[in-house]
Amino acid sequence: MVDSNKKKDDKRDDRDDRYDVKKIEIVDDIKDSAKRQISDEFEEAEHEDKSEVISAKKVIYIEIDDEVTGVYDKIKDLKIKHIYIVAPKRSVIFQSIVNLKILKRKAEDTGKSLYMITNDKNGVYLAQQVGIPVYDKVSSEGKPLFFSSEEEEEKMRITPLKATVNAAIEEAPTRRTEKKTSISELLAESKRRSKSLFNATKVSVGGNGNGSGNGGGNGGGGSKKAQSKMTGSKMTREEKKEEKIRKSKLVLVAPNKQALIGLAAISVLILMVIFYIALPGVTLFLTPAASVLEKSVNVVLADVAYNQAELDANTPHYIGSHRVTAKIHRSVTHFATGKRPSANASNSGGNITITNNANYPWPLVAETRFQTNEGLVYRIKQPVNVPAAVGGKAGKVEAFVVADLVDAYGQVIGARGDIGPTKFFLPGLRESSRNVLFGESSGDMTGGVTDFISYVAEADVEAARGKLRETLLKAVEEELRNEIGLKNDVDSTDYVLLFGEQAIVTGDVEYDPAANVVDTEVAQFDVAGEITAFGYSYSQEEMLNLLTQELLLKKSPQKKLVRINENSVTYRIFEKDSIKGRLKLTANIKGIEEFDIDPEKENGARLIQKIKDHILGKDIEDAKNYIQNLPEVNKVEVESWPVWSPTIPTVPDNIDVEIRDAVMVE
Repeated sequence: MVDSNKKKDDKRDDRDDRYDVKKIEIVDDIKDSAKRQISDEFEEAEHEDKSEVISAKKVIYIEIDDEVTGVYDKIKDLKIKHIYIVAPKRSVIFQSIVNLKILKRKAEDTGKSLYMITNDKNGVYLAQQVGIPVYDKVSSEGKPLFFSSEEEEEKMRITPLKATVNAAIEEAPTRRTEKKTSISELLAESKRRSKSLFNATKVSVGGNGNGSGNGGGNGGGGSKKAQSKMTGSKMTREEKKEEKIRKSKLVLVAPNKQALIGLAAISVLILMVIFYIALPGVTLFLTPAASVLEKSVNVVLADVAYNQAELDANTPHYIGSHRVTAKIHRSVTHFATGKRPSANASNSGGNITITNNANYPWPLVAETRFQTNEGLVYRIKQPVNVPAAVGGKAGKVEAFVVADLVDAYGQVIGARGDIGPTKFFLPGLRESSRNVLFGESSGDMTGGVTDFISYVAEADVEAARGKLRETLLKAVEEELRNEIGLKNDVDSTDYVLLFGEQAIVTGDVEYDPAANVVDTEVAQFDVAGEITAFGYSYSQEEMLNLLTQELLLKKSPQKKLVRINENSVTYRIFEKDSIKGRLKLTANIKGIEEFDIDPEKENGARLIQKIKDHILGKDIEDAKNYIQNLPEVNKVEVESWPVWSPTIPTVPDNIDVEIRDAVMVE
């Protein structure tokens, strides 16, 4: 019975082994089928390869920005008939079909044939339109490109555009007519066959078990050794299966909460340290210390008509000058100020009471003046004797007064003399006597009529001539500048007028002859005349160059001249030689110089490094005070990031420095 069970177990093991072998053979068949299918596809692609092998010496590489003329320059001197041009995408020659037409025609004129190698779609299209063969691949044949010991000519492989399998698949995908069997279908078919084979084996094993079970019941349960072998075989397969499943699974272990918190805290601490050291930054805005630089130079303006030899010899501080002359003619209008009353004019008149507070009588002659505080003047027409004061009572007498033609300010009184009751003082008396003798009116003054005739007085003519002379003198400088401007336009020069004391010479005013207008009754009249003047002009550029050079010589070596104020140039003539045509003058010019703290220069870089080294890690206010006290700095401003950072960063690279312009020249 034991031998029978052992034989059954051996048969069962043989069936299992045959099943495993069959399963492995099916899987291998599936893999071989898939490999053959993929290999066939690659072999088809390889059979379709129509690449050509050419000499690398025939290949010309052009840049993306090469113009058609540049490409032609590269190929015109070549002795090779067939030339392959490798052009990158978006090349300039692909921007217009005209470029390719010109290039092809020029090449054909020299007996050359062109071929284009490019992946640029527009370039491919344009080249095909023109008739230039196009390739889209280029590769070496496998030999080293540099330091090769081969003596044979280097070869390159190019692929025609239509022979490129990948490009054809990408640009024009097609569907196969026959149905292809996928790997998943092959695996499904294999699984189906294995399942049917396993079921058939299971049925066979079940039939034998029934028979042995009957026999086993008679024999007391069979052999223990056979049962142990079956159990061991089954456990081995199950353990292998569980081990495979266990290895394929990803095991996640729940992290420790305290470890996570500690790791997070350490990470935050590290980030804070990094932020504190690396992120804070500061920008220093430095305004260099500046000062006004002034220079005075003695210059000789030499008339080119008399000093050409000195000017040709480049005598120091000699500048050529030209004499410029102008004749100025002007006229002015002046108003007549003379006035005489007409036949219809009349003066105001009325009675006044003359009071005398003196203890003696006060006689007054005819035409004695009585004046109001407004300047109106009246006169008595008859002599009057004002009695003395008696017993503390003032002496009084009445008199008739008539207003003058004009008031105390020369204005016609006329109807303005009709005034009401007022008080009069005698302008001919001393100030202390005007309270002793005075006049008062109790009624109105009447009869005044304003009507007068204007006429030209002698004083009017003199005033008009003086006004004309002032007008001519003011116009001299403008007229001379106009003359110089016309000369500059004709000769394309930059001459300017020398102005200042003794710089311009004027003659006497010549008045136009005119009829005697004195005493003529007109409201206004004209006076005309002319004056002759001359001055000197010089080249503005020559003068500024001379003064600038002198200013640069005076500049400090540690500073730079940042601005020259051309409007600050002034002149003072201290010697004039009319015979030799020379003017000796002192020219003064102003500029502004500032300390040169440019970080691109040695002095500036040294100063900035000195500042950074001194302020690293210091409080911002302390750093500002230190920088502000440097003689090279006029003003400093600090911008920090973050804004709440109270100190300067400790990393020098986090300190930026910007230089601002100095103040303008005043």
